[in-house]
Amino acid sequence: MNKPNIYACSLMLISFLSVYSPNFADNTNSTTIDINGEKMNFVLKTFEQNGNKRWEIQCNGNNCYAQPLQNSNIYAFKLFFDANKYCKNIYKNASKGNWHKNIVHYDTDSDNAMTTVETLANKDTCIELSVTNGEPIMAFLRTTNAEVSKNATGYALIGMSPDEVESILGTYQTQVENDVPSMVYSFYIDGGSMYELNLGLDDGRVSEIMISNDAPGECGQKSGERTYCDGDIPEGWYTQGTVTAVKLNVRKEPKTGEVIAKIGIEHPEMMFAETRDTGDEYKWVKILTKSDNLKNYSKPVEGWVYGKFISPSFKNFDYRNSFLNCFEYFDWLQDLLEMPDSDELGKPDENNKSISTKKWNNKGIILKSYVYESGESYMFAGELTKDNYAFAGLKVGDSLNKLKEFDKNLNKAGFILADGNNISDNTVIRWLNKESSSDDGYNHEIEIETKLGKINKISFSR
Repeated sequence: MNKPNIYACSLMLISFLSVYSPNFADNTNSTTIDINGEKMNFVLKTFEQNGNKRWEIQCNGNNCYAQPLQNSNIYAFKLFFDANKYCKNIYKNASKGNWHKNIVHYDTDSDNAMTTVETLANKDTCIELSVTNGEPIMAFLRTTNAEVSKNATGYALIGMSPDEVESILGTYQTQVENDVPSMVYSFYIDGGSMYELNLGLDDGRVSEIMISNDAPGECGQKSGERTYCDGDIPEGWYTQGTVTAVKLNVRKEPKTGEVIAKIGIEHPEMMFAETRDTGDEYKWVKILTKSDNLKNYSKPVEGWVYGKFISPSFKNFDYRNSFLNCFEYFDWLQDLLEMPDSDELGKPDENNKSISTKKWNNKGIILKSYVYESGESYMFAGELTKDNYAFAGLKVGDSLNKLKEFDKNLNKAGFILADGNNISDNTVIRWLNKESSSDDGYNHEIEIETKLGKINKISFSR
């Protein structure tokens, strides 16, 4: 990216913080900011449009501007530069702090070939930067730490009441999502982007601030996965990853549980199943490793590892890939389970392929696999009749309301209800892949049986 484009992106990312002063009329409505050695002059102007007042921030005359959606002054606009400088400083000195680092490389088009999204996270703060040719630009900041907020924005914010915030930042928009209220300050950036300062409230006080680049517009930027912000993996949705330590303890339970194995960077891929917060800097993650006879890992391992020493493949963490990972999870799991109650092997077909049907009655699992003459196997279908395991976030016994949430998430994964199907009781509901073929060449399907207002059976096939 050449120098002018870096400036353009910097200007496009300018956003969020709107500061209101009681002496607004007396405040200076222009300021000059040094950006990468170039002086940029910003001017706030007020207009009447269709009988309504609107605010516009112009740059160097009229070549770049933003529109605050609430009454603001020019210093509100300047605060983003302060946050950007703070995040750049953290980026340059991350090795000196206790930051977990994750890098996502763009692979969409040539314009972004030299760009990465780098995420730095610790227990209470997550920072994302879009880095091109070594030049970082802040894309996202989330924190519950008042000191971080103070350093990044000039105001502690955390712990303040809405009235206290309004006395500093001015009027705000109220937003409620999942019954959680928040105060929102927004800027519309020329080019079609929207950036926000979102202050989450808990018991009438600010508990979290999020400064986000919602829609990158002309910069063509994308926001990387923010999953590691809390380390959460949605229950029953699986992602893969690797170990970053030479020897990492795998424990029966998080933190103080018995060490049942040691794994290292040479270990095969693993699946991350869930996380647990024990108050440590990083959450503990439940993993399942894949067996690999070539590397003498003939028996997989399941247990808990400390999150600091693993690297999730968050660039692939979306509902579609996680849905496909569910099949891999149960394929790997069958090697870890005790001997099945029954294991029926059918006769080979014309391709020297047989079908093995294994049943674990006490766990409510049936898994079917193709078994080839070479001894290799491939699980292609399964069935769950008990609540021991989750598939794509759903367990046997879950309510119909949970099933409706499941349907929304499956839509994100690219799956839709089969013709004539709907979410109802005492029926069988089926979902189909919207694409003609799946990512791995198979057409995955899932079927749910409901009974007495709950999930009675989960069937899946590929």
